[in-house]
Amino acid sequence: MHRQTATVNGRVHELTADEARALLDRQARRYLGMSGSEFVRRWDAGEFDGNPDRPEVMRVAMLLPFGR
Repeated sequence: MHRQTATVNGRVHELTADEARALLDRQARRYLGMSGSEFVRRWDAGEFDGNPDRPEVMRVAMLLPFGR
């Protein structure tokens, strides 16, 4: 099983699968106004292909391994 980690208060914290999905969800809502699952669906459908370098899209896209 692949484990995800995040830095919290300067310390590395191993995330559970639920925590990893929640992190993706929070950031998708913060930067794009949509849920993490909606972002994953739209990313996989190619809806961001026209302009993938938008900073707010890339901030969330970098978290895709956390939400799968």
